[in-house]
Amino acid sequence: MKKSFFILFLIPLMLSCSHNDKKTGTGKKDVPDTKKEAMNVAIDYAKGKFKESKETVAANGVVTVTDSQINYIMNNNIQLKYVIDPARIVAGQIDDDTIEDAIITISLFNGQYIEMPESLILINTDGKLVLNRSIESDMKIMGIKDRVITAEIFTHSRNSPLRNCSACKEVVKYKYKMGDLVRIE
Repeated sequence: MKKSFFILFLIPLMLSCSHNDKKTGTGKKDVPDTKKEAMNVAIDYAKGKFKESKETVAANGVVTVTDSQINYIMNNNIQLKYVIDPARIVAGQIDDDTIEDAIITISLFNGQYIEMPESLILINTDGKLVLNRSIESDMKIMGIKDRVITAEIFTHSRNSPLRNCSACKEVVKYKYKMGDLVRIE
């Protein structure tokens, strides 16, 4: 009898200690505020490209913004859509202050074809991220360190068969000066 009472007492005690409390932060890791805010700015930017937009969120956090307006004149299935991946957000100090800024790269699809991606440079102004500029370039932002933006650019066009060769890529560094990205050596 004592053993069964002890087991019945011990099992609920063990179960109560093993659950994750979301309020204390011991559960799922929270996304930093800069990345959440960068996602919101990018979604608003993409929604602003359409008169009537529709937003869908995948299980992995990727947001797709499409035009929800129906085109009765042209009967084709070509639809523009922006794909915003939270994994493509790079945060760091870009301008001269000590507040964290961000760069997010969003992809534009025209039907099933990918267009030139856009990198949105978001500068923290008055406590919130503000879109400073959008750069249409085929580059991959690798990181931001010591106010230097490191990016991988392709030396051949998207139409070239050599586009994805390892020797056809170049790593460049940019510095943000007076609102512009300046290439440094």
